[in-house]
Amino acid sequence: MNRCGKCQQFTRTPENQKDICGAWDQPTIATRGACEFYIPKKATKNLRNKTQST
Repeated sequence: MNRCGKCQQFTRTPENQKDICGAWDQPTIATRGACEFYIPKKATKNLRNKTQST
């Protein structure tokens, strides 16, 4: 199951008490089930490997 914390629209801000969903601009938690606006985060490890090999 996809979770909010794995979405590109999920924002965690250290100064805030709440995490924010960029799609809804509302508080959320990382473990909540993802909504229909879920966009998976890209794996930075894979991106680094691709840029180094070119």
